[in-house]
Amino acid sequence: MTETLPPKTKQPSDLLQDDKDIQQAIKDAEEEAKKRKEMESKTKWRRIKETLVEWGSISSCHVVCFSIFLYLFIDTLVQFLSFEKLVELQMDLDEMVFPSVTICNINPYKESAIEQNEQLKALLTVYDEVVNKAN
Repeated sequence: MTETLPPKTKQPSDLLQDDKDIQQAIKDAEEEAKKRKEMESKTKWRRIKETLVEWGSISSCHVVCFSIFLYLFIDTLVQFLSFEKLVELQMDLDEMVFPSVTICNINPYKESAIEQNEQLKALLTVYDEVVNKAN
């Protein structure tokens, strides 16, 4: 009496184990865990050395930039404190007619227009009296 067993159906977990991508992901995760464990097992001095090397490369950039800044600052300060006097005189005109006078009238009011207005004329009269009295 031989009984035949029904064919075994695959479980979802069996399907996942057969997938190559899943297998590769599991392998990668295991390698990452192994690397992390190795990093944790490094000695304290090794980690300090790595930190100092990284800090040294960053701080050297800061030192170079600060040195350039300091040089430029001191150079500018020395130039300022030397009190140099730069005078440049250019005489383009050989002959100049004197007296040269420039008249610039920026007053928007004409005196003749003010004298036509009685109130403004009275104001000008008072102003003239005050100015003449002060002199």
